[in-house]
Amino acid sequence: MRNHLICTVGTSLFKGNLENFNEKTQEKLDNWQKIKEAYTTKNWDQLAKELRKVNPTSRICGAEINTIHDLIKAKKYNIDHIHFLVSDTEYGKNTGQVLKNYFTTNNNFKIKEVDYEFIEKLQDQDPKEFKIYGLRNLVRAIGKYTQRVGMEQVVIDATGGYKAQIAIAVVIGQVLNIPVVYKHELFSEIIEFPPLPVNFDYDLIGTYSGLLHYIDNKNELLTSKELQIDTDDEKIRVFLEEVFDASTQQTLYALSPLGELFLLGYQLRHPKAPNLRDAKPEERERPSFRDDHYPTGFKDFVNKVWKETPWIKTIRSRDYDKQKSIKGIGFNVWQIDEKLHLVGTYKQEFGARFELFLTDESQESLIWAADYLTRKYTD
Repeated sequence: MRNHLICTVGTSLFKGNLENFNEKTQEKLDNWQKIKEAYTTKNWDQLAKELRKVNPTSRICGAEINTIHDLIKAKKYNIDHIHFLVSDTEYGKNTGQVLKNYFTTNNNFKIKEVDYEFIEKLQDQDPKEFKIYGLRNLVRAIGKYTQRVGMEQVVIDATGGYKAQIAIAVVIGQVLNIPVVYKHELFSEIIEFPPLPVNFDYDLIGTYSGLLHYIDNKNELLTSKELQIDTDDEKIRVFLEEVFDASTQQTLYALSPLGELFLLGYQLRHPKAPNLRDAKPEERERPSFRDDHYPTGFKDFVNKVWKETPWIKTIRSRDYDKQKSIKGIGFNVWQIDEKLHLVGTYKQEFGARFELFLTDESQESLIWAADYLTRKYTD
């Protein structure tokens, strides 16, 4: 039974309701003056206390309380943990505090644990920051919580928040096989978006793991020259956010929310190595290096990867072909002469490559290893 609710949070409780709350709009509530006073004086604990005296279906309670009440009343899910995702605004901070207090001390809901989390740069003051970073951070937050409790335990409530935020939450649910619920203010009941049999082509992880993690770890916009990619390649463009910089007349790139979800979806669906086993002592051979000039720390890094990864039999340095395309540490699956190879990259003052030989070299294992090693040595 799914019992963890991830709830996106909007501003309906504060901006939509309480900010304009007065004698004419108070819905004939006996404690409307106390509600207004608590809001005006920013006494959030008192506000939560007064809201608990109101019917949770009342509009004054806001979209989050309305929806969660209906969801729990329906008894389809046994919700006893709630994780609110609030915007990077003063409204978000205050709303999160009120909602946590409201549900923590409300015996009618019997919630065991309530918390809230700020989503950095999820705000409406800077559209560019919202587009490039805010929505990606939302995907990360949902992914982090889902990884902690397990996909099979989670329901997503996408009622509250910006429209783009709601849309992303629905897509996350579809990709991660998590049910998503939503209720419009004019609807009499909750709508559920059940998981659909849709998925990414995760073979692309092997091809683009190093690049996507490199972009993901960069907290800045990058030029196509810095990325060394073919921007006409539709397979990679779908994972990139494009922003035109009028001052330089260049198109800059960041990882898109879909790209973030692509990485997250693979990690959640493939948490363990498929067929990799620890190498036998006689299979383990120390890394070997060509007689070349290498960047600072290259040999130490290669030896470290080999020592720390028991399913790597050995590692060998590779030639310097297309050296300029090396951006940093990363691991990708290459197809050379109809055979798949796991290739790592390393860069300091210049870059170098090395090939890894595993105890299982099926495509599935090579792809998993590329993603696992990239995350381990770049995060």
